[in-house]
Amino acid sequence: MKFRRRLFLFIPFLFSLIAFHAPTGENIKISILNLRNNKGHVLVSLFNSSSGFPDRPENAVRKAQLAINNYSASVSFTGLPSGKYAVAILHDENDDLKMNTNFFGIPKEGYGFSNNVMGTFGPPSFSRAGFDFTAISDLQIAILARYGW
Repeated sequence: MKFRRRLFLFIPFLFSLIAFHAPTGENIKISILNLRNNKGHVLVSLFNSSSGFPDRPENAVRKAQLAINNYSASVSFTGLPSGKYAVAILHDENDDLKMNTNFFGIPKEGYGFSNNVMGTFGPPSFSRAGFDFTAISDLQIAILARYGW
């Protein structure tokens, strides 16, 4: 009888420990691949609305400046609530913190978006690059850098 009583008291305690130590899964890990060199940094902007996407990083909910190793870079954004997000990246080869373009406005530096979508004449919309994130599981995204035409 004492064993059952102790077991009865121990089981709720055990479940509370498991729930307390369970991972929250509030992470989005972004890997940037296909960089043409290891120069400069990769600028990553995570947006949770179309406001400013993709060329106004000051409107992003999270930003990162990443070192490049072996033609790739990665970052994890943690503690994010569930919602719709989109990512824009820039391979800032000359570290001037902006996208450099040629005379016709075509980017000279690498760029990319979540879902690896491209726009027709300019960047894609937030809805095309957007993805749903549920904070109960981690999400991994791979973005391929693109250069010029």
